[in-house]
Amino acid sequence: MGLKGSLRDFGISEILQLIGLQRKSGVLEVRGREAHFRVMINGGKIVGVEKEPELKSEGLSEYLVRAKMISGENFSLAQQKSKSELKPLEAVLVELGFISSEELKSVISLRNIDLLNQLFLLKEGEYEFEAGPVTYHPNYCAELETEQVLMDGYRVRDESGLILKEIGDQGIIFQKKPGEFGADQQLDPIVNKVYRLVNGERGIDEIARLARLSRFDTLKILVELKNKDRIEPKTLTRRESGVSGKIITSAVFIQVGFWLGMVIFLGLLSLGLFRYQQAGFIFKKPSQETRFWNEEMVRQGLEVYRLERGGYPEQLGELLEAGLLSERDLQFLQNYQYYKQGGGYKFVSPELKPHGL
Repeated sequence: MGLKGSLRDFGISEILQLIGLQRKSGVLEVRGREAHFRVMINGGKIVGVEKEPELKSEGLSEYLVRAKMISGENFSLAQQKSKSELKPLEAVLVELGFISSEELKSVISLRNIDLLNQLFLLKEGEYEFEAGPVTYHPNYCAELETEQVLMDGYRVRDESGLILKEIGDQGIIFQKKPGEFGADQQLDPIVNKVYRLVNGERGIDEIARLARLSRFDTLKILVELKNKDRIEPKTLTRRESGVSGKIITSAVFIQVGFWLGMVIFLGLLSLGLFRYQQAGFIFKKPSQETRFWNEEMVRQGLEVYRLERGGYPEQLGELLEAGLLSERDLQFLQNYQYYKQGGGYKFVSPELKPHGL
C-alpha cells in the first residue's frame, strides 16, 4: 500500500488510522514547513519517530540527562563507543550499565510521544507512506498502539491552543505561590509530582523530563496549578535583567494575554453554542467519550474509503471488507443508521440528529 498527498486533504489522524487498522508496516514521511518527520511502523504499531532538524531539547541525551538518569559525560562516552564499534547507541548505553533496558525503553517511548504530538498540530505539509519491512531494536523500543496514539492526538489537537494561550511564553519559569492549603485542596499524585518540581529555576522541558511526562501533559498540569493559585510566573527584578531599580514582572504581560485570550475564547464559544443549537446538536459529555471516539473512527473510515475508491460506500459493512473497521466497530454500529445520498452521506446516531456530508 502506498499513500501520498497533502495534509490539507488527508490529515495525520486519517493516515495513522488507515495504517493501524490494516496492520501495515513501513515508513511514513511527513514534510512540514520547518521539519521533516519519519515514523516507523511495524504491524500497525509505531516503533520509532525521527525529526530533522532536531532541536537540542528533543534529543535523546536531553531526555536522559535532564531526568538525571545518566550524566552528560557518560552519554558522550557511550556515543563515542557507539561510533567506534558501529553499535546502536541504545545497546551501548545498556551494555555499559548506564541505564537499564526498561528505563531506556520508557524514555524513548516518551520522546516518540512528544514528537508525534507535534505531528498532530501540523496543518500543512506533504506526506508519503512507503510500505515494507522496518528495522528497529525491539529490546529498546516500546511499541505504541496506533489507536491510543490517535486518542491522545485528538486531545492534543483540541486542547493545545487554549493551553498555550494560558501559558504564554513557553520559556516561562514558574515558582510556587506562598500560602497554606487544607486537606480539601490536596493534589492528585501526578499533579503533585509536577508541583514539587516547580522551584523558580526549572523550565517546562526540565520539569517534564524529571516528572517523566510528555510535554503536553506537563503544560496541562502547569495550567491547572496556575488556575488553582498554586504557582505563578517568576518575578524578575531589574538587577536580574541587567538594570538596577524597579521590579519588572512577566506575570503582568502573561495575565493580560491570558484575559484577552479568554475574551476571544468565550466569544467564539458563545457563537459555537448558538450554531450548535440551531443545528439541533447536543454537546458531548465526558461519560460519552468512548461513543464519540467510535463515531469519529467511523467518519474517518468513510473519508479514507472515499479517497481510496472515489466515493462513499453503499453500506457501512463495506468498510469492514476494506479493512477500515473492525468487528468490534460493527457491533457498536448496531443502533446506527447510514444512508448514502448523492455525493455525500447521512450517519444517524441513537441520540443525535442526522449528520454527514
